[in-house]
Amino acid sequence: MFSSDYAEVAKYAGSVGLLIDRCVKREIPFGTVWLVDTDKVATCAHSVILFADFLAGLKVRFPAFEHDWEIVDAQFDPKFDRKAATEMAQRSLSAPVPALALQEHNLVILQLSRELTELKSDAATTFNKKLAIAPLPRLKGLAGEVEELGLALVIQTMTNARKDGILFITDERNRPTARLFCREGKILYAKFGKLENESAIYQMFSQDVNGQFNFRTQAKPDWQVKEAMTRSTDGLLLEAHRRMDEKPKLLSHLGGAGSAYSKIAESLDVSLIAEEFRDYAKQIWPYLDGGTSVDQLWDNTKLDDYSVFAALSEMRNSRQIVEIMHGDENLNPMQPLVMAPYMPLSPWDEIISMTVHPTTGRPQLRRGSLVGMLRPNDPYHLLHSLNLPYKSAGCPLFRKGEVVGMHCGMLPLDPELHGLPQQLHQMLWVESITQTLTVKPAKKSVGIQRKATQPGQPEKITCPKCSSLMVKQAKFCGTCGQKF
Repeated sequence: MFSSDYAEVAKYAGSVGLLIDRCVKREIPFGTVWLVDTDKVATCAHSVILFADFLAGLKVRFPAFEHDWEIVDAQFDPKFDRKAATEMAQRSLSAPVPALALQEHNLVILQLSRELTELKSDAATTFNKKLAIAPLPRLKGLAGEVEELGLALVIQTMTNARKDGILFITDERNRPTARLFCREGKILYAKFGKLENESAIYQMFSQDVNGQFNFRTQAKPDWQVKEAMTRSTDGLLLEAHRRMDEKPKLLSHLGGAGSAYSKIAESLDVSLIAEEFRDYAKQIWPYLDGGTSVDQLWDNTKLDDYSVFAALSEMRNSRQIVEIMHGDENLNPMQPLVMAPYMPLSPWDEIISMTVHPTTGRPQLRRGSLVGMLRPNDPYHLLHSLNLPYKSAGCPLFRKGEVVGMHCGMLPLDPELHGLPQQLHQMLWVESITQTLTVKPAKKSVGIQRKATQPGQPEKITCPKCSSLMVKQAKFCGTCGQKF
């Protein structure tokens, strides 16, 4: 189904790994790494900065070969501002800081060891306390561990108390993972990740949310809300359990958690889909490029797992999508990826990102394009159009089967002000990595700044606002967003 360049890149999935926080109960990946030497990986420095003095609290997992490696040393890019990054990362523990991932020279090289030593629980506890935010005030009888009572009973206990306020579920560092606002014994609003209200509650059960719960008296929610829910608490819980019962059958029909789908129709024909799932299918359709597994689509959309799986089943049955087969048996051995600082780059060059599924290790590939330089005369910080989730930070970006850069994060631009069809993302040119490794490229570094216009290529113009060189046919400047 994929073109030959996809197949070539997919073979290197064994060289792509995941950053795992060892100090929390759930080993959920929060960053991506890739081999740059036999025992070294590259990733974004912002993902590691708070662990700089406690590298034992992290590990690297290579899912394709089921290997967990210990991190024994971290070499930050000499031009990376560690002090500013640490301050931003500490602030991000309690509130999102978009600029954290977009710092200059956001790179760290991690030295690995195959011998993974056991992490002492007291060391993990001490570290968690160091990163913990101030605990929320607790009401007697409305605080405890979700695991001890079960999520359904926790919710029923809160609503039976008939108090006005927010039920928080927090992790080991007191960071809220889920919120439910209650008034007079009724849940009006809920939030879990990007999901809100009913979808948030259903996904809390789907993800088996655990942690500490506590209730804080409050007159209104502490997040932006829209319409309130009208369903009773009992109705919400019954529906959540119904979806939980039906979800395994739907997932099995789709090929399992690590399966991925791509469109085979030019546009979605909703008339072929059951009416109750049509809106769900419309939301999922833009993400069906084979680069996101079915169990991760909820994190990209505003739908719970059941809604995603049900809509995908409808689209599959109507033959509008097809499951992608990556040919896992053709996987190359673990090896450093080939970096290409010598490859000439231009705006609109096609690039491919690769992440891996956290349990199956299957390659997840997405196609996009370079847009230009972030700032004039700065070849190291580039823009690209690939829409990647936050945990993809650090993943390699390929062109013609070789690595030309590393994904960092999304630019917080306002589409209404900049006239962009979608958000842009930042990429660090691979030359940063070769310089930090003190590896001399076999060929002279070129990158995006030095490529001359070839006959037949699009005519370029200079942006009147920031003086960046862009394709004349572009509707906006890829550096500053200025409309042409």
